[in-house]
Amino acid sequence: MIRMLLLVILLPFGAWAQGMPQPLSDTVSDFAGVLNAAEKADLTTTLKKARDETGVQIVVVVMEARALYGGAGQSIETYAKNLFNGWGVGDKTRNDGVMILVARQDREMRIALGAGYDAVYDGLAQRVIDREMLPEFRNNRFAQGIKAGTQAVIDRIARPFASHNPPPQQSDYSRILGILPFLLFAVACCGVAFGSQIGDVAIRFRACPNCGQRSLSRSRKQLTQATEFMRATGVQTTLCRTCGYKHEEPHEFPRISSSSGSDSSGFGGGRSSGGGASGRW
Repeated sequence: MIRMLLLVILLPFGAWAQGMPQPLSDTVSDFAGVLNAAEKADLTTTLKKARDETGVQIVVVVMEARALYGGAGQSIETYAKNLFNGWGVGDKTRNDGVMILVARQDREMRIALGAGYDAVYDGLAQRVIDREMLPEFRNNRFAQGIKAGTQAVIDRIARPFASHNPPPQQSDYSRILGILPFLLFAVACCGVAFGSQIGDVAIRFRACPNCGQRSLSRSRKQLTQATEFMRATGVQTTLCRTCGYKHEEPHEFPRISSSSGSDSSGFGGGRSSGGGASGRW
């Protein structure tokens, strides 16, 4: 009786797992035969080059209908997430993978993003779909739409993510409003980059709160190791050379630069939490 009950419970999961397709490669899996040999080779080269340069794995998947590949009854969002996690797209530490899924017969598509992307990238993915891919798909130009969309994903999502510099959402109201966020962002970056150095110089002209002499100096000590995703922590010490006054406060050190020397083949065990954008035509 118990064995029969377990069989009834596990049968749907076994059927789902059996229907999930295996990838044809770690770049392009065209189950529908939408791309010819030259188009597939060109797209593969583009994806490999982007991965070598940014460390971000982007996978293109094309199928006729997701119901044919274990997705019956699932929304495009749920299926893309399941397929993404089933294959393990992207690096398992950074969770930076991207899957471009096109279901031609369903007339639906999804750009699924790894769990490492924040919400701003959902909007960027939606723009890629709306501006680069759907107009081509509506004219049955699938190869052209996939090519344009893939290049846009590389330029607008993978590169900014790898450089820890997501582009601000562009405004269509006016040219000035479009430039203003960039200028503010640049000023903020300069303040972050040079704030410590400016403060170190300025502290020499401040009077010591204990003796009143202008003999303060500042130093910093790093206590933890920085990574690509976390700042290092440490202590900042202000010291008076005249009276020995000492003041310590927490200080953060910047993250290390992204490395492009990661493994450029295979799947890295990344996961998605459901982020991304969808399109229908």
